[in-house]
Amino acid sequence: MAEYRVKVGKRGELYTPKKLRLKIGLAPGDEFVAVVEGEEVILRKRKTIVNVLEEEALATVSEEELKEERSVMEKELLER
Repeated sequence: MAEYRVKVGKRGELYTPKKLRLKIGLAPGDEFVAVVEGEEVILRKRKTIVNVLEEEALATVSEEELKEERSVMEKELLER
């Protein structure tokens, strides 16, 4: 696991090293999520819908399967 020094600016900005930004593909305006575990902070790049769509598919679903699932969900919602 690689470690990087991140500095905090006067107004609380986090200054990330260029090597880190390149490694995880951070660009200006990108967001990340901070997870606190005890005294540790884990920063994870926040996925956008574009990131998810660019990833390799975990499964394939036919149009017919989608229509079927939609009708099941609509029935369930109407029964509530």
